[in-house]
Amino acid sequence: MIALEFTTFLGRFHPLFVHLPIGFVLLAIVLEWWQIFRKEEKISQLIPISWFISGASALMAALCGWYLGETGLYEEEELFTHRWLGVALVPIFFGGWCLKNRYASFPKGIHHGFNLLIIVLLSIEGHKGGNLTHGETYLTEYAPAPLKQLMGTTNEISDQVQLVNPDSVKIYDDLIHPIFENSCVACHGNTIKRGGLNMAHIDSLQLGGNGGPSIVMGSAAESELFKRITLPQKSIKFMPPTTKVLTYGQIKTIEWWIDQGASFDATVADVELSKNMKAVLLRQYDLNTESLPWYEKVNVSPLDSTKITAIAQQGFRVRTLGEENPLLDITYTGNNLTLEKIKALEPAKGHITWLALSGTNVKNEWLSGLSSFSNLTRLELDNTAITDTGLVYLKNLTHLEVLNLYATEVSNASLDLINGLPGLQRVYLSQTKVGQEEGKDLDENNAELSVIIASSN
Repeated sequence: MIALEFTTFLGRFHPLFVHLPIGFVLLAIVLEWWQIFRKEEKISQLIPISWFISGASALMAALCGWYLGETGLYEEEELFTHRWLGVALVPIFFGGWCLKNRYASFPKGIHHGFNLLIIVLLSIEGHKGGNLTHGETYLTEYAPAPLKQLMGTTNEISDQVQLVNPDSVKIYDDLIHPIFENSCVACHGNTIKRGGLNMAHIDSLQLGGNGGPSIVMGSAAESELFKRITLPQKSIKFMPPTTKVLTYGQIKTIEWWIDQGASFDATVADVELSKNMKAVLLRQYDLNTESLPWYEKVNVSPLDSTKITAIAQQGFRVRTLGEENPLLDITYTGNNLTLEKIKALEPAKGHITWLALSGTNVKNEWLSGLSSFSNLTRLELDNTAITDTGLVYLKNLTHLEVLNLYATEVSNASLDLINGLPGLQRVYLSQTKVGQEEGKDLDENNAELSVIIASSN
């Protein structure tokens, strides 16, 4: 540890030394061209001296830069060219010293070519160093738009990953792995495994590094990975020690993932979400985790217009939920409903999401056909003669969210069935045979269900 701290101390002198060779060699080149412009026969001895000082300071800069690179502060892929070009410039500068010491022995074309080569190499080296220190967009960040377009650069860097439905968003694949890929894998990947840790694959991530597992499933506080990303940035163990420091949202997402068991298969909908974490996902990924109605999540193709026309001819009012949602809202009014008319709805059973039969002469047995209406989310049977017998046919409607049984003959016998409907969020039981106390108990014992039952008085 002492040796590491000492080399880190030396490495931080790199910015001090790195400007010396640049300044002295440019001074030597400008001085040489000035004397040529003035047609002086003999060049100044300051020119080879400047080249020598450039070589010596380049040696110190390369040595300190090598130590600085070993601290892990920079990603290896970006560091490689800058590091080795810096090393190569040391003998080149000393070569320039030898060349300028024997100036008259070589044609002026050789000298000019060598000078231009040095300027090009220094430009490349300086650009690479600037990218390492300030990021790739530092130079062009505030450039005029036409110049950005000419250079093929943009500043549109975002964590947004086009996530829509929490049911289909895998926590590791869609949220965690992109963070690791962007900020960690360059130094902890297949080629470079700092600390023996490879974060490019699930198996190697689970295995951990030289110090053992980096993740303790279920406990972010005990996980080495989480400890490292939450250390003070001045700590030598802070990760990632590059310009790609994790944001608050990314850190909270990793913490939540580990605390929830660090599953590599779970979706966002599979795990517990606090109010704070919902806000983080919305802000960081534009992912709304608030529960959406089924009709906003399901995806179906538009129903053939001839089928819609056939249903309308049976006396039903047929509407779609919107221009972009082909699910159907169907209403029937009057006392001339028949079983045949109910059966006419079957060609659209996958598209009907709202069905209103309020105040009709619907009978219990006619509801049997509704059991296959897979996307039915709202069913209005209020002010009808429906009883417990008819509700039995609704038990397979897993996405039913609203059930209106106001002023029907339904009794306490149906409460278990109502309580067992997995998607039900609201049920209207006023003016039924359901007891007040039983209805209130159902409301209190099912946190996901709101029971509306008013006193008969």
